[in-house]
Amino acid sequence: MSNPLGELVKALEKLSFKPSDVRIYSLLLERGGMRVSEIARELDLSARFVRDRLKVLLKRGFVRREIVEKGWVGYIYSAEKPEKVLKEFKSSILGEIERIEKMFTD
Repeated sequence: MSNPLGELVKALEKLSFKPSDVRIYSLLLERGGMRVSEIARELDLSARFVRDRLKVLLKRGFVRREIVEKGWVGYIYSAEKPEKVLKEFKSSILGEIERIEKMFTD
């Protein structure tokens, strides 16, 4: 049987945000649509790092992207509304709690 405290720690790590995630989301919320290179330049981060963090934020439903074709093809990233982000985060927390509870009640 798993350790309840260990499972809780795993859940919290899974749900946690890196400071860079908050910086990226805040910038997109403030400025609107931006390319990876623009975000990287503005926050003084590497484009590769920004791209990796955006993948996580996309998966969690905190940012969205759209393809743009203006003589070049690429993605523009935007922040989801704070209300939607809060709803997604709440759903993730409740899902993790239910998963842990199920482990110890079955």
